[in-house]
Amino acid sequence: MAYVATLALWVVGCSKPTTEVARANSQGAPPGLEYVPPQPGSYSLPPIQAACDGTVLDESGLRRRLFDYLGDRYVLLSFIYTRCSAVKGCPLATAVFQMLRNRLDEEPTIAGRVRLVTLSFDPERDTPETMRRYASSVGVKNHGLAETWTFLTTPSRDDLEPILDGYGQYVIRELDADGRFTGNRSHMLKVFLIDRERLVRQIYSSDFLHPALVINDVKTLMMEAGKS
Repeated sequence: MAYVATLALWVVGCSKPTTEVARANSQGAPPGLEYVPPQPGSYSLPPIQAACDGTVLDESGLRRRLFDYLGDRYVLLSFIYTRCSAVKGCPLATAVFQMLRNRLDEEPTIAGRVRLVTLSFDPERDTPETMRRYASSVGVKNHGLAETWTFLTTPSRDDLEPILDGYGQYVIRELDADGRFTGNRSHMLKVFLIDRERLVRQIYSSDFLHPALVINDVKTLMMEAGKS
Protein backbone atom coordinates (compact mmCIF):
# COMPACT_ATOMS: atom_id res chain seq x y z
CA MET A 1 0.00 0.00 0.00
CA ALA A 2 1.42 3.36 -1.01
CA TYR A 3 1.02 6.06 1.60
CA VAL A 4 1.16 9.65 0.33
CA ALA A 5 0.55 12.64 2.58
CA THR A 6 0.54 15.45 0.02
CA LEU A 7 -3.16 16.30 0.28
CA ALA A 8 -4.83 19.39 1.67
CA LEU A 9 -1.88 21.76 1.42
CA TRP A 10 -2.60 24.91 3.37
CA VAL A 11 -1.87 28.33 1.84
CA VAL A 12 -0.44 30.36 4.66
CA GLY A 13 0.10 34.09 4.74
CA CYS A 14 3.11 35.10 6.81
CA SER A 15 2.44 38.67 7.76
CA LYS A 16 3.90 39.57 11.18
CA PRO A 17 7.67 39.54 11.64
CA THR A 18 8.82 37.20 14.41
CA THR A 19 11.17 34.27 14.93
CA GLU A 20 9.25 32.81 17.85
CA VAL A 21 8.38 29.15 17.58
CA ALA A 22 6.73 28.82 20.99
CA ARG A 23 3.35 29.66 19.51
CA ALA A 24 3.63 26.76 17.09
CA ASN A 25 4.58 24.45 19.94
CA SER A 26 1.51 25.48 21.90
CA GLN A 27 -1.00 26.01 19.09
CA GLY A 28 0.17 24.60 15.79
CA ALA A 29 2.12 21.43 16.52
CA PRO A 30 -0.45 18.78 17.47
CA PRO A 31 0.29 16.62 20.53
CA GLY A 32 -1.11 13.59 18.71
CA LEU A 33 -2.42 12.41 15.39
CA GLU A 34 -6.13 11.96 14.76
CA TYR A 35 -5.39 8.43 13.63
CA VAL A 36 -2.85 5.73 14.42
CA PRO A 37 0.01 6.00 11.91
CA PRO A 38 0.78 2.79 10.02
CA GLN A 39 3.62 0.67 11.32
CA PRO A 40 7.03 1.12 9.65
CA GLY A 41 7.43 -1.26 6.74
CA SER A 42 3.68 -1.92 6.39
CA TYR A 43 3.47 0.55 3.49
CA SER A 44 5.66 1.88 0.72
CA LEU A 45 6.81 5.37 -0.23
CA PRO A 46 7.35 5.39 -4.00
CA PRO A 47 9.74 8.05 -5.37
CA ILE A 48 7.92 11.29 -6.19
CA GLN A 49 10.67 13.21 -7.97
CA ALA A 50 14.40 13.76 -8.02
CA ALA A 51 15.78 16.22 -5.49
CA CYS A 52 17.01 19.53 -6.85
CA ASP A 53 20.50 20.98 -6.37
CA GLY A 54 21.52 24.62 -6.13
CA THR A 55 23.95 27.11 -4.64
CA VAL A 56 23.46 27.78 -0.92
CA LEU A 57 25.28 29.52 1.92
CA ASP A 58 25.86 27.88 5.29
CA GLU A 59 25.69 29.73 8.63
CA SER A 60 29.32 30.83 8.22
CA GLY A 61 28.66 32.32 4.79
CA LEU A 62 30.53 29.53 3.02
CA ARG A 63 29.23 28.86 -0.48
CA ARG A 64 28.11 25.24 -0.91
CA ARG A 65 25.83 23.07 -3.02
CA LEU A 66 22.53 21.83 -1.59
CA PHE A 67 23.61 18.35 -2.67
CA ASP A 68 26.45 18.62 -0.12
CA TYR A 69 23.72 17.99 2.47
CA LEU A 70 21.92 15.22 0.55
CA GLY A 71 22.94 11.67 -0.21
CA ASP A 72 24.65 10.51 2.98
CA ARG A 73 21.56 10.60 5.23
CA TYR A 74 17.78 10.68 5.05
CA VAL A 75 16.96 14.38 4.85
CA LEU A 76 13.98 16.44 5.92
CA LEU A 77 14.08 19.69 3.92
CA SER A 78 11.97 22.65 5.00
CA PHE A 79 11.63 26.05 3.29
CA ILE A 80 10.94 28.96 5.65
CA TYR A 81 11.66 32.59 6.32
CA THR A 82 12.58 33.73 9.79
CA ARG A 83 10.06 36.59 10.03
CA CYS A 84 7.07 34.33 9.41
CA SER A 85 4.54 34.15 12.25
CA ALA A 86 1.68 32.13 10.73
CA VAL A 87 1.09 29.32 13.21
CA LYS A 88 0.57 26.72 10.46
CA GLY A 89 3.51 28.07 8.49
CA CYS A 90 7.21 28.38 9.14
CA PRO A 91 6.98 28.29 12.98
CA LEU A 92 5.17 24.95 12.74
CA ALA A 93 7.93 23.47 10.57
CA THR A 94 10.58 24.73 12.97
CA ALA A 95 8.70 23.46 16.04
CA VAL A 96 8.27 20.00 14.53
CA PHE A 97 11.96 19.94 13.58
CA GLN A 98 12.76 20.72 17.22
CA MET A 99 10.65 17.75 18.29
CA LEU A 100 12.27 15.54 15.67
CA ARG A 101 15.75 16.52 16.80
CA ASN A 102 14.84 15.50 20.34
CA ARG A 103 13.23 12.26 19.16
CA LEU A 104 16.33 11.36 17.13
CA ASP A 105 18.38 11.49 20.33
CA GLU A 106 16.03 8.83 21.73
CA GLU A 107 16.00 6.59 18.62
CA PRO A 108 19.33 4.73 18.49
CA THR A 109 18.37 2.87 15.30
CA ILE A 110 18.15 6.08 13.31
CA ALA A 111 20.36 8.49 15.28
CA GLY A 112 23.05 9.88 13.02
CA ARG A 113 21.22 8.75 9.89
CA VAL A 114 18.85 11.70 9.55
CA ARG A 115 19.60 15.34 8.75
CA LEU A 116 17.19 18.25 9.13
CA VAL A 117 17.76 21.11 6.67
CA THR A 118 16.06 24.49 7.02
CA LEU A 119 16.51 26.68 3.93
CA SER A 120 15.34 30.30 3.84
CA PHE A 121 13.47 31.73 0.88
CA ASP A 122 14.23 35.31 1.98
CA PRO A 123 17.92 35.73 1.05
CA GLU A 124 17.74 39.53 1.24
CA ARG A 125 17.01 39.51 4.98
CA ASP A 126 17.90 35.98 6.04
CA THR A 127 21.65 36.33 5.75
CA PRO A 128 24.02 33.63 7.06
CA GLU A 129 24.35 35.61 10.29
CA THR A 130 20.56 35.78 10.63
CA MET A 131 20.28 32.03 10.07
CA ARG A 132 23.01 31.42 12.66
CA ARG A 133 21.07 33.49 15.22
CA TYR A 134 17.88 31.67 14.28
CA ALA A 135 19.60 28.33 14.80
CA SER A 136 20.79 29.41 18.22
CA SER A 137 17.28 30.60 19.14
CA VAL A 138 15.97 27.05 18.69
CA GLY A 139 18.84 25.44 20.55
CA VAL A 140 21.26 24.54 17.74
CA LYS A 141 24.68 25.78 18.83
CA ASN A 142 26.96 23.69 16.62
CA HIS A 143 27.05 24.10 12.87
CA GLY A 144 28.35 22.27 9.83
CA LEU A 145 27.76 19.05 7.94
CA ALA A 146 28.12 16.91 11.07
CA GLU A 147 25.21 18.65 12.82
CA THR A 148 21.79 16.96 12.80
CA TRP A 149 20.04 20.24 11.95
CA THR A 150 21.50 22.64 9.36
CA PHE A 151 20.35 26.17 8.51
CA LEU A 152 20.97 27.55 5.04
CA THR A 153 20.20 30.54 2.85
CA THR A 154 21.19 31.47 -0.71
CA PRO A 155 23.52 34.16 -2.09
CA SER A 156 20.70 35.83 -4.03
CA ARG A 157 17.18 35.46 -5.33
CA ASP A 158 18.63 34.36 -8.67
CA ASP A 159 20.24 31.42 -6.85
CA LEU A 160 17.06 30.70 -4.89
CA GLU A 161 14.46 30.63 -7.67
CA PRO A 162 15.71 27.47 -9.47
CA ILE A 163 15.69 25.60 -6.14
CA LEU A 164 12.13 26.67 -5.35
CA ASP A 165 11.01 25.79 -8.87
CA GLY A 166 12.71 22.40 -8.68
CA TYR A 167 10.78 21.47 -5.53
CA GLY A 168 7.53 23.15 -6.53
CA GLN A 169 7.77 25.41 -3.48
CA TYR A 170 5.96 28.49 -4.70
CA VAL A 171 6.25 31.74 -2.76
CA ILE A 172 4.18 34.86 -3.39
CA ARG A 173 5.68 38.23 -2.50
CA GLU A 174 2.88 40.31 -0.96
CA LEU A 175 2.34 43.84 -2.33
CA ASP A 176 0.58 46.83 -0.81
CA ALA A 177 -2.10 48.93 -2.53
CA ASP A 178 0.60 50.86 -4.38
CA GLY A 179 2.28 47.73 -5.68
CA ARG A 180 5.24 47.92 -3.30
CA PHE A 181 6.65 44.78 -1.73
CA THR A 182 5.65 44.63 1.94
CA GLY A 183 8.43 42.24 2.97
CA ASN A 184 5.87 39.52 3.71
CA ARG A 185 5.30 36.30 1.79
CA SER A 186 2.52 33.76 1.31
CA HIS A 187 3.37 30.14 0.65
CA MET A 188 2.27 26.54 1.02
CA LEU A 189 4.00 24.72 3.85
CA LYS A 190 5.86 21.73 2.43
CA VAL A 191 8.51 19.56 4.05
CA PHE A 192 10.33 17.07 1.82
CA LEU A 193 11.62 13.67 2.89
CA ILE A 194 14.61 12.81 0.67
CA ASP A 195 16.33 9.43 0.61
CA ARG A 196 20.03 8.67 0.20
CA GLU A 197 19.59 8.36 -3.56
CA ARG A 198 18.46 12.00 -3.56
CA LEU A 199 14.89 11.09 -4.38
CA VAL A 200 11.91 12.82 -2.76
CA ARG A 201 9.86 10.09 -1.08
CA GLN A 202 7.31 12.14 0.88
CA ILE A 203 5.94 15.68 0.96
CA TYR A 204 4.31 16.75 4.23
CA SER A 205 1.74 19.51 4.52
CA SER A 206 0.78 21.23 7.77
CA ASP A 207 -1.90 18.58 8.42
CA PHE A 208 0.52 15.67 8.14
CA LEU A 209 3.71 17.15 9.60
CA HIS A 210 3.92 15.18 12.84
CA PRO A 211 7.08 13.68 14.40
CA ALA A 212 5.58 10.21 14.88
CA LEU A 213 4.61 9.99 11.23
CA VAL A 214 7.97 11.29 10.01
CA ILE A 215 9.89 8.82 12.18
CA ASN A 216 7.80 5.92 10.84
CA ASP A 217 8.42 7.07 7.28
CA VAL A 218 12.18 7.23 7.85
CA LYS A 219 12.15 3.74 9.38
CA THR A 220 10.14 2.49 6.39
CA LEU A 221 12.80 3.80 3.99
CA MET A 222 15.55 2.24 6.11
CA MET A 223 13.76 -1.11 6.03
CA GLU A 224 13.37 -0.82 2.27
CA ALA A 225 17.08 -0.09 1.86
CA GLY A 226 17.94 -3.06 4.07
CA LYS A 227 16.08 -5.40 1.71
CA SER A 228 17.89 -4.19 -1.41
